[in-house]
Amino acid sequence: MISLTPDEINQVLLQIETQKLSSNLGFFSKPFRRNLNGVDYIIKLYIPLRDKKFNNYLLQQHHDYILALLATGIKVPDTLIFTREVKNRKQLVIIQHAFQENELLRTLMQESNESEVYENLTLIFNDTLLYWKNKKPGVDIGFHPTLRNYSKHQGSLYYFDTFPPMLMSQKKLNRLIIRMSPFGGFIKKLVPQKAINRVSNEYYHLDKMFTGIVGSTCRLRPEWAGQILAFSIQYIQQSQQITETEKQNILNLLSQPPKLSGLWVFIRKISGNTGQPNIKK
Repeated sequence: MISLTPDEINQVLLQIETQKLSSNLGFFSKPFRRNLNGVDYIIKLYIPLRDKKFNNYLLQQHHDYILALLATGIKVPDTLIFTREVKNRKQLVIIQHAFQENELLRTLMQESNESEVYENLTLIFNDTLLYWKNKKPGVDIGFHPTLRNYSKHQGSLYYFDTFPPMLMSQKKLNRLIIRMSPFGGFIKKLVPQKAINRVSNEYYHLDKMFTGIVGSTCRLRPEWAGQILAFSIQYIQQSQQITETEKQNILNLLSQPPKLSGLWVFIRKISGNTGQPNIKK
């Protein structure tokens, strides 16, 4: 558990916005890395809001979402969430124990040899099915098992991107995505809420989860895209945990290496948040 006193939290947050960003891949938050007393932490800052009631709702949702993920068997790093005052608004802050750069799954996939890529793919496929088979029936919950949301520590995967908390219907999450985006007002004028399904489908449907993972890996390692696709198809065909209907739905989307959602590319482009390109052209 993260056990920080109020003074230690103030030290961690002291002039945090002037520090170097830990990553430019964050969409909802700015992640920073800070060392305190020999321990590395990742600090994520979210858009400040005036609505105190909504902030409290997000705090509870985040707490419940982590518990729901843990109940499925997904490993989540120790996480502390709270609000702080910023210019008469409340800002959500998340602090987590940091993983080393060479433990980030996306980095590992970029630097691994071919057999290691397949090993890591198997781990994330297994984690996806662990969640899918163990989530409570009838409960509205989403999950985004993409490479950039995982770290590999001591041979196990840890899912660290717990915001937005997805213990809600897809429709509610779509509204939350727009509201909590730093560019929400701008995006709301250009992108219909229903169109956000093109992005959030990957959080609620097993076939989209798998194609998202396969597509990201193929774009990271285009020199092995064909082999990665063939390995993924074989994993799906041989899995005892995927029903025949689910297999067919996934395989229908894997006739070729999946492409990145055009809507997601558009949202990042108009928001100026381009992230890090996956593929060398």
